[in-house]
Amino acid sequence: MSKNAFLIWADRGPMMKEIISKLESNSYQVVYWVGLAGGEKDFTSGVFHEHFSAWTGMPALGVDPGEFPPPGKDLIEKMYKTESVILTMMNKKFDTLCVDERRHIYYSMLGYWHGVIKEYKPEVIIFPAFPHTVYNYIIFSLAKLLGIKTIMFDNPWVANRLILYNDVFLGSRKLKQELEKNKGKNFALADLSLEVREYYEKQIDKNRDVTPIYTKKFKETTMGFKNDVRRLWKLSKNTLKDGTFFRRLIHFISKIGKENLKTEYESVQSFFDAGKNYVYVPLCYQPEATSSPLGDMFVDQILMVEILSAALPKDWVIYVKEHPAQWYARSRMSYSSNRYAGYYRRMAGIKNVKIAPFGTDSYQLIEGARAVAVVTGTVGWEAMLRGKPALAFGYPWYRDCEALFKVYNVESAKEVFLKIIDGYKVSGQDIINYLKSFDAATFRGYLETVSGVDPGVGKEENVENLIKAILVELNRE
Repeated sequence: MSKNAFLIWADRGPMMKEIISKLESNSYQVVYWVGLAGGEKDFTSGVFHEHFSAWTGMPALGVDPGEFPPPGKDLIEKMYKTESVILTMMNKKFDTLCVDERRHIYYSMLGYWHGVIKEYKPEVIIFPAFPHTVYNYIIFSLAKLLGIKTIMFDNPWVANRLILYNDVFLGSRKLKQELEKNKGKNFALADLSLEVREYYEKQIDKNRDVTPIYTKKFKETTMGFKNDVRRLWKLSKNTLKDGTFFRRLIHFISKIGKENLKTEYESVQSFFDAGKNYVYVPLCYQPEATSSPLGDMFVDQILMVEILSAALPKDWVIYVKEHPAQWYARSRMSYSSNRYAGYYRRMAGIKNVKIAPFGTDSYQLIEGARAVAVVTGTVGWEAMLRGKPALAFGYPWYRDCEALFKVYNVESAKEVFLKIIDGYKVSGQDIINYLKSFDAATFRGYLETVSGVDPGVGKEENVENLIKAILVELNRE
């Protein structure tokens, strides 16, 4: 007998057709698919829901939300934590709405997706990555509540590998099993696969540029004078067409003369003194999955810094540096729900906190630090590769690495700092041991490509490996 599956995968390429076909040949019927519009009827006979419509709270064509009852007190109470996450997550799509408007939209979406799940009865819900938009996080949370199996992936940008998860917060079951199996063993570099070994050797070579490729591409496409001119030209063309050019020009000029995101940051930044004992805190780009949902309550990064400050050893300082994407992807001129007016001043006002100049090299900050603290950022992993202690407040992909310190409050942070004062350092052996388990628990593949960059895995191999991972997980008891 066929089992029902939901596919919450915003794509429409040949990979989707192959995945759906393989699922159906293995007795799983895709009864509901959230994807990108274009030829969807050639993919599945199930309900199709266009991704951007779902994102804004619109129902699928042919599905009447009036048939589903609104959520009652019992369901809302069971989903209180989800509600808290969602209200913050709405900074990405519903930034201008007040809390009451956001909550109303959430309740409407909750009622709709609860009704859809009850109506179509999926036995598994498959996501490509961590659910981190409003609608797919609601689906994920409802699946957890109702005991429905979920499958999702993460791309850590390590040796062209993907990690499979069932739960965004519980980590990889397979990785945990490998770590348990390998406990107490010390592996050599030769025990790693060629790809993983080459990745490690590159990362620890201080003479090589190890900036992640996605960071380089981001800088190429968003930063610098040429890109500023390109954005201005595009804006000019669009606004001349719709008749808003002069109004927007006046607004832009007025913003230049007023305090904005960039000028506020520069007004509180301090000279970087590498001779101090300091903790380096690179802020997460927001809004994004790295802080919501993976940061949990530490989506409030000021709270993280306040905890670090309260736990800080005598004569130590904290250097905070903004994520480069925060200015350029979100516009250096604009405040938002994520970086509101006074955000940097509030951060700089915390005891022993200094704001590092925006242009300060991140690897220089790592090199001189006594420790690095992140919500979930890759900088924590990069620090450990260089022998530096790392503290994580959220749920990064490397959360199960024994060398990582997981902190939640002042007390746990104080314990870490005492260990560091006593001489604790991350050893290369710690990292090699973790990579050995990581090597066995992951598979070659990618979720999306970066323009102009070879993903390192062919299209056919990628699809084949993704499908194989899904089917193995579906057949697991």
